[in-house]
Amino acid sequence: MLIEQLELVNFRNYESNRFRFSGDRVVLTGPNGAGKTNLLESIFFLSILRSFRTVSGREMVRIGSRGFELRGRIAGNGMREELRVVQALSGRRETFVGPNRIRRSSEFIREFRAVVFVPEDRNITGGSSSCRRRFFDMLISTLDSGYLAALSNYQRALIQRNRALKSPEQAAVAAAFEPELAANAPLIAARRREYAAAVENEVNRMPAMREKGEFQINFRCDYPESSAEYLALLERNRHREMIRSCTGIGPQLDDFEFSLNGKLLRHYGSTGQIRMISLLVKLAEFNLVRRSAREPVAVLVDDVTGELDEENRFRFFETIAGADQLFFTFTEFPAQEFFQDAERIMLPQREG
Repeated sequence: MLIEQLELVNFRNYESNRFRFSGDRVVLTGPNGAGKTNLLESIFFLSILRSFRTVSGREMVRIGSRGFELRGRIAGNGMREELRVVQALSGRRETFVGPNRIRRSSEFIREFRAVVFVPEDRNITGGSSSCRRRFFDMLISTLDSGYLAALSNYQRALIQRNRALKSPEQAAVAAAFEPELAANAPLIAARRREYAAAVENEVNRMPAMREKGEFQINFRCDYPESSAEYLALLERNRHREMIRSCTGIGPQLDDFEFSLNGKLLRHYGSTGQIRMISLLVKLAEFNLVRRSAREPVAVLVDDVTGELDEENRFRFFETIAGADQLFFTFTEFPAQEFFQDAERIMLPQREG
């Protein structure tokens, strides 16, 4: 078992609730609106300080509150730790491991890893480029704290530069943020290319792909992967970008093209193919995290097995069974043998 206790205060529709878990497989049941997905989201947030549903911390704060707090008691590597996150509506955040305040996010997120499966995962294959970037950013950040730091630094500098680009008199301010962009963009591109190849290889090794053909991921970026060349390009583009009021090159525009037998899935893939590849990509994520992470791994499954046939459902359960702890959400307790010994927690209908 990994997570023994979880406490939520003013998080989503939870005002103040504590949950204790005693099993390696936990099934959360309840009607729509009971807060099942919110509970999974809180576990994921404790793992990586990000939500799998939104980029805005404000959306996770209970209506009428000034912030939220999460506490989790984690058992792993022969010891117990209490993780605590206090997030203000303003965006200010404090993190603690036991009584010690942790000032760097990269040090806090080393306690455990989480992989989440949600119905929206189909957008990884069939949706916009931002969905694929978000998938890879989550995956790489889970395994590489250096990538998470580079991405955070890049995004912070990008926001500031774009703000300065909106005012003609602030050209010098915009220029001041360009070295930070140039320092981080090449690392982001290199890691994205590396993990795109790793996910492609992992998917093609899966039994479900044997009769489907060859899956390919083509990583595309539109900028030099040298800091000096990238900085020079930003300088050359600055005047034109001030007219457009935004930065026109960089990792924020990268894409990952998913193809099956040479055909782009988002254009030519059937609904079934898009669903299948999205699930296999997520299973590839789990395999990579399970093999690479030294920390315990939790898997969070938000009612995604209903549309799978019996064979693929069995393969799914077989693959994720190696996690240290599994959490599932259903409106009713499932009848499959896989859940025979699972811990059951019923959630009532909630307001808010």
